[in-house]
Amino acid sequence: MLDEQDREISLTFAKGLSVLLAFDARDRSITVSEIAQKVGLNRAVARRLVRTLEQLGYVTSDRGRYALTPHVLRLSQGFIEGRGIPQLIQPVLRAAADDIGEAVSFAMLDDTDAVYVAHAFLPAKFTLNRISVGTRVPLWPTAAGRAILAFLNAERGDPLLKTPEFAVYANAAGTDQSAFSELLAVIRAAGYAITDSEYIVGVGSIAVPVLDPARGEVIGATSIIFECGRYNEAELAEMALRLRTCAAHIAAAF
Repeated sequence: MLDEQDREISLTFAKGLSVLLAFDARDRSITVSEIAQKVGLNRAVARRLVRTLEQLGYVTSDRGRYALTPHVLRLSQGFIEGRGIPQLIQPVLRAAADDIGEAVSFAMLDDTDAVYVAHAFLPAKFTLNRISVGTRVPLWPTAAGRAILAFLNAERGDPLLKTPEFAVYANAAGTDQSAFSELLAVIRAAGYAITDSEYIVGVGSIAVPVLDPARGEVIGATSIIFECGRYNEAELAEMALRLRTCAAHIAAAF
């Protein structure tokens, strides 16, 4: 959350970033008025920011509608290459996918979401795999999110159970902070998280935390998704062991 009282921050820069975030899968091409409404800016300010982004090459215009350009990928280049994801993480995921026989993903915490930063696709019987690099899923109902939450320290994890986003989830799921904390304790004891139709009906998932070998802090989670009922309990336990090996290799390379 932005502290607008901090004199060392640039509110203009923050507004510019919010304009970039206004573009998503649903709104790939939008007008200045639509941008202003989405990010809560007046139209004149939104237009100046959009025109600046256009001159810098981050957006392009066509008859009053603006869209992102491939230039925005430069913003993530430092993160992706700095962590060796193409050179180190991707081969680990590919080896795990070949071993397990399912697509394997690596997700990291971002605000109240788990965002997938690497993915090894593997053609399989399951054809509903919608995950790709950049896919975001909520923490609460997903195996990847729960595997991350369960291994966060209290300083980082407790506030996430007091957010408006968790309150919305808890109300819809018929749970509360205490019950969800107990679920996370079960996941910590088991070493992995399993979900069954909790995020997408008919879709199950299993995830294992990726832990920093030196500090023990959670880095992210490695996971797969599958059709509900495809694997029995013993097969899921075996899959968790293989994912744990994958997670250890990712942690060593990260």
